[in-house]
Amino acid sequence: MMKKQNGITLIALVITIIVLLILAGVSIAMLTGDNGILTKATNANDATREAEMKEAINLAVSTIMANKVDPTAKDTDPTVINYTNIANQVKKDNASSKAAAIAGGISYEYGSKTYNVTFKFMDKDGAETTTEADAVGVLLSSVAIAPATTESGS
Repeated sequence: MMKKQNGITLIALVITIIVLLILAGVSIAMLTGDNGILTKATNANDATREAEMKEAINLAVSTIMANKVDPTAKDTDPTVINYTNIANQVKKDNASSKAAAIAGGISYEYGSKTYNVTFKFMDKDGAETTTEADAVGVLLSSVAIAPATTESGS
């Protein structure tokens, strides 16, 4: 009489390994690639940063406008809408951020990255103006955010 053997066969083991490899391949493909979870998370993080920077600028302009008392104030007056005052207000509103005026906008440090945020001013009629003295706000549609370029060799 033959003894009944219990256990798995070599064929069952090979099939199990093949199934596990297929599952691993599908999982890796879902994580990486142009449409993977990691790419989508990075894109969502970038969009959140951009929205937060736009909101910080909008809040800074609103605060400056709320404090504006004298429409004939000098450019050094903190109630005048200009790049320097917006950068200073952004720093006041968010102590962890670093902002400084640059040509056409502000340099905004967010986390470990620095961005150049450029924007145009609008006048009381909502039209674009290049004269800071006429500015009553920022054209939100003109806000552009780009990673700051660093000069090598400095």
